[in-house]
Amino acid sequence: MGKIKKDFMMKELRRLLLCAIGFAVCSLVLWRCYPKLASCKLLLFLGIVAILAFAALRSAIQARAAISHLTDNDIYLLDQEYTASHLVYKVWQGEIHLLQSFIVCRNRGRLLFIPIHKIERVERRFDRVGMQKIPFAKFIMDTDRSIAIGFSTNHAKDSEAVFAWLAKRLGSDKVMSGK
Repeated sequence: MGKIKKDFMMKELRRLLLCAIGFAVCSLVLWRCYPKLASCKLLLFLGIVAILAFAALRSAIQARAAISHLTDNDIYLLDQEYTASHLVYKVWQGEIHLLQSFIVCRNRGRLLFIPIHKIERVERRFDRVGMQKIPFAKFIMDTDRSIAIGFSTNHAKDSEAVFAWLAKRLGSDKVMSGK
């Protein structure tokens, strides 16, 4: 479980670092265009640091909460399967790991563990981004809980491989095209 948690936190910190660089570039542009804002440099810098620290803390808390719902057997299976060779595809703000017993996903700052045996069905749906249709998967669990995972606009083709794997693993009757 340590490797999963470490990978999640490292990739989330990398994502937050890229956000910080974006904030810094925007701040530099603002200071250049509006010299009166230069007196607020320290306050703005501290605000950015606080936002990023809270985002990192949020990610760590959510990862811990996701892991706390797992049983000892689940943790053992995840440790064995995650370290073995498995398929990994890009999703929106993260990646999806297709393991034998679980789907592990880092998506929008969340760490998700989806047990394969608890998936009732998977719906293939689409969002519109500009003129492009971007697929997302909606997992309907046997507990009536649903989990939506959107695919990346730059890697929309990865969804085809994920849905093919799901159809093979779950059966094509459980993988449906939605709205």
